[in-house]
Amino acid sequence: MRRKVVTAMVLTGWFLLSLTALNVYSQEPDTLDVPQGYETLNRAIQGDTSATGGPKNLNRVYRLERGGYYLLNGILKGIQAAPLRVVAAKGSGPRPMLIPAVTESGSAGNAFQPGGDIEVRGLYVSGIDNLGNQAGKNMFRCDGKKARIIIDDCFLDHEAQTLIRMNAEGQKLLLTNSTLRNSILLANPSNGRIIDTRSNTQDSILIQNCTLYLCSHFPLEGSGVIHNLIFDHNTFYELGGRFRTERMVHGIITNNLFMDCDFEGSVYDSTLVSSDSTRDECVTIDSLKSTLAAETDRVIRIAHNVCGYSPEITAMLNSVDHRRTSVLFNLRTQAFIDRFPNMTAENNIVEYPALSDPPDPSVIAAYAHHRIITNFSNEGNPDPRADRNGMAALDADPASIGPAPDEFDFDYPSTAAAYTHAEGGFPVGDLNWFPDKKAQWQAWLTTGVTEFHAVHTPAIFTLQQNHPNPFNPGTTLSYQLQTAATVHLAIYNALGQWVTTLINQKRQSAGAYQISWNGLNEAGHQASNGVYICRLQADGQVQTRKMVMMK
Repeated sequence: MRRKVVTAMVLTGWFLLSLTALNVYSQEPDTLDVPQGYETLNRAIQGDTSATGGPKNLNRVYRLERGGYYLLNGILKGIQAAPLRVVAAKGSGPRPMLIPAVTESGSAGNAFQPGGDIEVRGLYVSGIDNLGNQAGKNMFRCDGKKARIIIDDCFLDHEAQTLIRMNAEGQKLLLTNSTLRNSILLANPSNGRIIDTRSNTQDSILIQNCTLYLCSHFPLEGSGVIHNLIFDHNTFYELGGRFRTERMVHGIITNNLFMDCDFEGSVYDSTLVSSDSTRDECVTIDSLKSTLAAETDRVIRIAHNVCGYSPEITAMLNSVDHRRTSVLFNLRTQAFIDRFPNMTAENNIVEYPALSDPPDPSVIAAYAHHRIITNFSNEGNPDPRADRNGMAALDADPASIGPAPDEFDFDYPSTAAAYTHAEGGFPVGDLNWFPDKKAQWQAWLTTGVTEFHAVHTPAIFTLQQNHPNPFNPGTTLSYQLQTAATVHLAIYNALGQWVTTLINQKRQSAGAYQISWNGLNEAGHQASNGVYICRLQADGQVQTRKMVMMK
């Protein structure tokens, strides 16, 4: 139970950070409404350049019309590596559509290449240009060292190499409530990725409540160290290889649905004892091979995931000599987990729940079969991409851009074991396919991890949310005592480890109190970025608050 509470605390901190990020950045006067049209967004960004060449407003947010068509005349970049923020207007209409336009050179570039932080919300970004052809590679090429990349409620569609390229060291990626699909290059399928760290050492990657489907290579590529990695409540469907998670230091992989992942399967010879140990896997753990952290410092949890393969993929692989479906993780990874007390794998099951309306699995099975029997020559690869609108020139068929009215649907019936298999009894996978359950899950995250006690008496105190939050480096904690009480207030990190004590068993009268935390641990050292728990105990009752330090 302790591990579940810690996991929920970590996820709550990330969840609160993703909700508050835009509010931290801007207020309404900083927002610029951009009309739809050709190069209107390019010109709006360029027009924000001051006479000295710097940005006029570091807090600028570019707000786009819902349902608007935005043709990009060149790549979108921040001014001198200033933060770039592009969001949809509030409302329930279709997402604004960003479409690379062919220039005089005869080709279209990729959409974004920020040199610093980037934040996008509520957008549809196309990798198909206005003439119906593949645009430039790397839809989001993020070049800023230590940049923060926030992508929420977006639909990223069509790519010939990598949808999100983390092109510098120390970046933080928060990817939430989004759909990413069709990262496939038929002539060279090893270029079809979702995220690529370029083997840089990265600070953090969070993917939560997202649906990723149809890529021809590793969905997460890059052999570099990832300090903090969280995959939680995602639907992964028809992905061409494994997630390169082997060098994560702190990792949480929970409540995900892996379906037809690594669809080309694993080389398997039943006569060899080693086959099960080396079988291809969806996620993996291996030695860090780095001085950045010791193996004993790593904390990893893989739990409450569901992994399954369609009858079409299973039958196809069984028809090929020495090939079988892959597994969530193999015996070699299990043995690695067993060596370290801070690594656990539990409550992962095998099931293929019947999705309501996914891309036809026979299409990806035919693609994989062709690749296997032609010895991966890439000659004549059939096209497995899923797009009900097709891929046409914008002037010939404007409806070809954007999600279809009858988009694919990845929910599944309540009779499936996966429906209650996630922590808290929620459905496994992207909860955006289960809106009622998602609302319950959000309430559970923010209230369900408070410690429970046998004695249910009226609260004698109130602990308020710290301010500011997120904070850097200090924050203020406020609480109110209804009656006199002995107070103990301490700070813990997301792993439940004690950081410092601010009030140690002090008797206080009824009234309102404030105390500041300067971000230092008990030894006087600066605490690192991350989620922290403030725990206030007063005469046997306990309340907690989650806080996020973000430098």
